[in-house]
Amino acid sequence: MQNLSFRIKQFVRRENATATMEFVITFPIIMILFIAVFETSMIMTRQVMMERTLDQAVRILRLANGLTVTPAEIRTAICDNTSLLPDCETLLTIDLREIDRATYAVPGNQEMCIERADASATVSTTFNPGADNQLMLVRACMIVDRLLPFSGFGLNLTRDDSGGLHMLAASVFVNEPD
Repeated sequence: MQNLSFRIKQFVRRENATATMEFVITFPIIMILFIAVFETSMIMTRQVMMERTLDQAVRILRLANGLTVTPAEIRTAICDNTSLLPDCETLLTIDLREIDRATYAVPGNQEMCIERADASATVSTTFNPGADNQLMLVRACMIVDRLLPFSGFGLNLTRDDSGGLHMLAASVFVNEPD
């Protein structure tokens, strides 16, 4: 019995493997932080790419000068310029409308995105190319999945019922006169 208590005391006083214990305690915390940073950076990259391609598509709208530009052409211009937006052609919603210069009222973004669960639903968006010298607002919305859905992280973006993130981009421009 005395030999057993001596061995237990000796085991408790040993300092072998203390670095392993520190590693076992800190490794999960470091990995969780790494996953959170990686996922957030991928979401931010998708958002930046969507805003960039929307700005490139706005250039097409600004320089149209009397030509008819359709929402499908703008959608194609956005989707062709980035590969980071999966299933872009079906999930991207485009809204183009005039901003009233008297009030500068901008519509809300609540009903802008199409829910993936109901692909047959249509969002009440407008596509009014406007006239010369009108202030125009173009918005694009797309639902994307988080890269690592098991992590529980992600930016504080609006989510739909399927867990997809609503990514919105908007730009304002003035129609060029002929």
